[in-house]
Amino acid sequence: MSRETFAEFLATLAPATARAYAEDLRDFARWFEESNGRAPEPALVTGVDLREYQQHMLAVRGLKPATVNRRLSALKAWLRWCQEQGKISSLPRFPRRASEPERAPRALDRLAVARFERAVEREGNLRDAAVIALMLHAGLRVGEVVSLRVEDVQVSERKGKVAVRSGKGMKRREVPLGPDARRAVREYLEAKKPEGWLFPGRNGGHVTARAVQEMVTKYARLAGLDPNGVTPHVLRHTFATRLLRGGADIVVVAGLLGHARLDTTARYTKPAWEDMVRVVEKE
Repeated sequence: MSRETFAEFLATLAPATARAYAEDLRDFARWFEESNGRAPEPALVTGVDLREYQQHMLAVRGLKPATVNRRLSALKAWLRWCQEQGKISSLPRFPRRASEPERAPRALDRLAVARFERAVEREGNLRDAAVIALMLHAGLRVGEVVSLRVEDVQVSERKGKVAVRSGKGMKRREVPLGPDARRAVREYLEAKKPEGWLFPGRNGGHVTARAVQEMVTKYARLAGLDPNGVTPHVLRHTFATRLLRGGADIVVVAGLLGHARLDTTARYTKPAWEDMVRVVEKE
């Protein structure tokens, strides 16, 4: 890379960006010289070079996709500047961005669920137990739970369901309630007899999603769990993961979760990192 072109480009950037780009571009320059036997002048860089450099970083050096993508972004910024300055007529073809391996969304294992629910039972109240049960045992999103009205819930000892009217994309669905969710909601309704919002908050509104997040964090700490790893969405993930690993039909689970696409639900069938480690350790 000609020192003049390199320096001119970096001079157009903010100091922090220039420092980051300088290292990324120097890395490419070293690879290019080793592969081509000459410095990477802008007009010499081809799409083949860019693909080979990407594969070298991924397969040979084992760099993370985020690092690889950042370095190629720095190259594109440099080459685009070169094009604007008339140093090259067009950009070479860049490869597709490297993607992170997709794993299952984080979910609590059976032991963690037991510890978490034990903390709710010991330290909590009927409202908190009902809110948590609707996420952990019915798979509702936190926004769906807080938006429920009393008339959206039908529950008895043997059956129950909730009508979710504010689902993602404003799609309405009905979700049946299993024994644990029915019990928690029924006990709350019988004791508190709310009107209007199922879980009323202050000033006539409903409890907020932030308040529910803080609630979940509190019980995670009481249970001795990492509070950063226990969120309302993790409780929903736990519900879906438990169903699919128990053999439930993916189409049925998608309906329960309100997913419009099966590939969204299919994420829960992918192995978690902990599962892969466990298998390897038993080898």
